[in-house]
Amino acid sequence: MEFGKIIKTFKSKNGNIVVFRYPRENDLDDMLSFANDLIDEDTYVLLSGKKLTRNEEKKHLHTTLKDIKNKQELHIVVEVNGAYAGNARVKKKTLRKSHVGEVGIAIGHRYRGDGVGTELLRTLIKEAKKQELRLLTLTCFENNSQAFHLYEKLGFKSIGVIPEALLYKGNYIGEAVLYLSLVEVKKTVQ
Repeated sequence: MEFGKIIKTFKSKNGNIVVFRYPRENDLDDMLSFANDLIDEDTYVLLSGKKLTRNEEKKHLHTTLKDIKNKQELHIVVEVNGAYAGNARVKKKTLRKSHVGEVGIAIGHRYRGDGVGTELLRTLIKEAKKQELRLLTLTCFENNSQAFHLYEKLGFKSIGVIPEALLYKGNYIGEAVLYLSLVEVKKTVQ
């Protein structure tokens, strides 16, 4: 995997130019800004509370690049019209679960509903298959119907909900658990 290499370029539903690529070291400031925007938005991601510092994000980026190099993580950066707009990853599990990857995905609010997330998840699934993973898992806020619909549309199956697992805007809500067998992936991702 070559850092910064472009994986895919396409036009979104609204005509935006979207680029999926692998991360690179000079993504630090864009990643920090993106993460802090998500924290400010207080949306359906685990990031919340106080803003991240540059040192915290630098450490995160260093770990991510190291894990990619060691084939423990697959990571895709999203750029829309040249601006950092999101990312997705598959973190490979270890030991007896080394055939399983845990999915994480985040898109900036301006680009949600534009087909970017759908294409990103399709691309992530294809890339995960190339890494010979057999199973993907993810969790989702149970009240995030838009994300839940996307996951199911691309073949993820819900296992159930862990009640009150997440604190979101002062309320405890459930965390849905979903999986996708890469051995049985249908045309929904092709």
